Amino acid sequence: MMKRITIILIFGLISNILIAQNHKDKFDLAIQEMSEMLDGKKSLNFKRAVFLTENAYFNGQLDWDEFNSEIDRITQILKQMIAKKGLNEYKTAGNWAIFTYMSDSIPENNYFPYTYDYKNFMGDNDFVSFTVSNLLKTHYGNCHSLPYFYKILANELNVEAFLATAPMHVFIKHKDEQGKWWNLEMTSGTFSRTSFLIESFNISDAGIMSGLYLKPLDEKESIALCILDFLSYYEKIFGVYSDKFIFNCYQKGIEYYPNSNFQIWKLNDQKYYLDKEMEKVGISDYSNVPQFPKLKAMFDEMEKTKKYLAEIGLSHLTPEQYEQKVLEIKNNK
Repeated sequence: MMKRITIILIFGLISNILIAQNHKDKFDLAIQEMSEMLDGKKSLNFKRAVFLTENAYFNGQLDWDEFNSEIDRITQILKQMIAKKGLNEYKTAGNWAIFTYMSDSIPENNYFPYTYDYKNFMGDNDFVSFTVSNLLKTHYGNCHSLPYFYKILANELNVEAFLATAPMHVFIKHKDEQGKWWNLEMTSGTFSRTSFLIESFNISDAGIMSGLYLKPLDEKESIALCILDFLSYYEKIFGVYSDKFIFNCYQKGIEYYPNSNFQIWKLNDQKYYLDKEMEKVGISDYSNVPQFPKLKAMFDEMEKTKKYLAEIGLSHLTPEQYEQKVLEIKNNK
């Protein structure tokens, strides 16, 4: 009886290992294709990058043709809205159509606009509300999936729209007919003053000057931002925040989007490996590191990254502070 139970346990363990490896394979394939986009081996395609990221998270359960078809269906509706209003001559006509389709209760969206998911906006249990694929099905998303969806539709219509970031936040920037920049907050369906974003998210002058925050991201940076999401998904699923895969991802991200949260992943990775090496020689206090040349070199590299993050103006929001911001948006909508 015990032998049979042991065999069952072994087979169960092997099965779990194979399942995990199969899931990791999805991540490997996704980062490979996104890297090829960034390196110029494939055309830049933000829509495809979003799909690859989400498909890896869902372990290959998404269908590219289905995802693409739904985006195309909505794009055709947006074109009809523009034509019906006679707005084709305006460069921001697409922006109006996307904003209206996503935010207003209109016949074109079956009176079912896309709104903020106040129940799971932090992704405490999972990152489903962060995904465009789920947003397409439920019409509920957050400050990640909503602007990503907007950006995808803008690309399909060939109109201007840029992703931009604040601490723990993503929004849309685009210019109006006179060339003036606007900050579009898809979580509330409103426009935000830059001064409001700076104050609300504790953004420093250094954070603005370095381009860490509030910068309109180009296509390569937007795809790199998908890789940043990718890292969070990987950690969420496998409980790992430092390994060769993570190293390769943040290195690729830094190559094309240096002043970003990829530097945080780099810092955490450096600390992880330094702590492991310290453990091998039996020390736990950083004050003892100078006694060991190899550890001293690793420590200096970690401190260099930490200093760089301070120079580019990294800001922090606690989950509690972010929740308060969300409530403010909800109450002031």
